[in-house]
Amino acid sequence: MKDFLAQLGWELYRMFVRKRTWIGFWVFLALEGAILGLLQLPRINEAVIRIIGRSTGSLDTYFSALTVAFIILLFTVFLLGAVALSLVCGDILAKEQEDGNLRLLLARPVSRLRLLVVKYLACQIYTALFFSFVVLLAFLVGLAYRGWGGGMLVLPSPEKPQISLFDWGEGLGRLALLVPFFTVVYLPVTSLSFCFSCTRMKPASATIITISILMADFVLAKIPWFEDYKHWFITPRMEKWVYAVHQHIPWPAVWETAIQLGTIGFTAFIIGWFVFERRDLKS
Repeated sequence: MKDFLAQLGWELYRMFVRKRTWIGFWVFLALEGAILGLLQLPRINEAVIRIIGRSTGSLDTYFSALTVAFIILLFTVFLLGAVALSLVCGDILAKEQEDGNLRLLLARPVSRLRLLVVKYLACQIYTALFFSFVVLLAFLVGLAYRGWGGGMLVLPSPEKPQISLFDWGEGLGRLALLVPFFTVVYLPVTSLSFCFSCTRMKPASATIITISILMADFVLAKIPWFEDYKHWFITPRMEKWVYAVHQHIPWPAVWETAIQLGTIGFTAFIIGWFVFERRDLKS
């Protein structure tokens, strides 16, 4: 176990010294800085006030840092989070092949499975750290815009409004709860890009194919003709992260979705392992 943890620590170090690992952090920092600037514009500020006032009738209480943080996450996390994670997880093995390091890594008495497990766990730790940063940054933007404010308003979808109202303490807890929810929800993204990275693909190819699959899945799931087959798609399950901010969390549905997403991630890992075990790394 000690050797395994040391190998995992070394893998995380190697991951975070790469410039590509920090792209997602910098993109979100720039984006949320731009959002903070846009929120200062009179028309946008009035639109936000109108939506919150219409939903609650108590603007002073719920126009807060927590509400603004949730709105930012609602409109930014899905696409940019998928791109940032697939960029890192698609790079983790494919880059080793590109740099010619795979044979050197396996020169030690370490099995291919152990190498993959270490790298896959590093991807999941990165995911948790990444979303911790994203959620904290969204809260800081809300704090800069509105100050401490009052409670938290959650309106997950204008099409299917399901308003949730929380006081300050519970709202802060629900915002923190989004981190583990996001980590689980994005298992298909990290696992698919990791799976493609186990093949002979270039890092960019693994990223592009993962994003293409997710975008195709997202578009097809929104077409009314496929409504009866929606349970076959991945992205509708990923949208279930909003369960974390329902007034009363539907835990049976949460566990069902977590098992489904975990199964998708585990299957992708097994396929990647199967392919990697049969690769000839000598040539």
